[in-house]
Amino acid sequence: MKKGLLWLGWAVMLLTLAQNAVHSVPWVVGGVQQPALLRVSELRSLLEPKGVRFSETGILGRYLLEVRFPQTTNGLYLRMVSQNNTYYAVFDDLFINLAQVDLGQGTPVRVTGWASPTLTIGPTVFKLGTARSPVNPYLGYIYLARKLLIDRSDAPPYLAKLLDEDPKARRCLHELRVNDPAGTVYVAASRVWAEANLKAPYDQIPDFSKPAGFHVGAVQNGRIRVLLPGETASYAPSLDRWENARDRETLILIRLSGRIVNLQAEYQVVLPPQGRSRAVRCGPESPR
Repeated sequence: MKKGLLWLGWAVMLLTLAQNAVHSVPWVVGGVQQPALLRVSELRSLLEPKGVRFSETGILGRYLLEVRFPQTTNGLYLRMVSQNNTYYAVFDDLFINLAQVDLGQGTPVRVTGWASPTLTIGPTVFKLGTARSPVNPYLGYIYLARKLLIDRSDAPPYLAKLLDEDPKARRCLHELRVNDPAGTVYVAASRVWAEANLKAPYDQIPDFSKPAGFHVGAVQNGRIRVLLPGETASYAPSLDRWENARDRETLILIRLSGRIVNLQAEYQVVLPPQGRSRAVRCGPESPR
């Protein structure tokens, strides 16, 4: 009898977790998979019991989902799209809003993790994505890095192409040992990448004369894996040294704490041993 009650308890708990999960699906546009989409009904089921309020509105011809969290001064606006007769919210808009919208002085804002990140907005803490349907926060972290490193707060529609026009050109895999827990996010960026992005108008793709060193990724098994154009790489010890580096291939390596303070991602510069790294392998088949 006790065993049966135990199994029933586990079943109820698993059913509750499944009901409260927010799954991710790709946004298929013209045959190309764009940022992750979150089912609006699942978002509401997860967050409304936590006191989060939802409303739908239209601004400048866009259908938007307004999300207001408890103890915050402004709402977040996420694009809504219909796919297979189901309404979804664009996941990356959430990242971008957190670095654009003033939620109130002293309001804690934090994003940690990769495939199923944990978000803290005021007193509300929640996770998005599941093991079977993870989100892809790559573009969201690119936005945070771009705003932090080159002070570009616009979110251009070609965000996926901020790196270069041929990502396969970043063919060399560098592995750096770190002591951070799995899911900690690192960013590596070269001056080539920064200068091309600084020059690019809002409505045009940056012009890269050659592959630009840039990568965003999460720690796995005590390592951060960085894809770069060259076999060797050198790193600046500070943001100032990176900004004034004569060698435009010089990289800055930063670790994101997850906290967003005053609309800016909190970070720490990390310098690899001797300020250099060498690829463990190079070739067209290096994984993304």
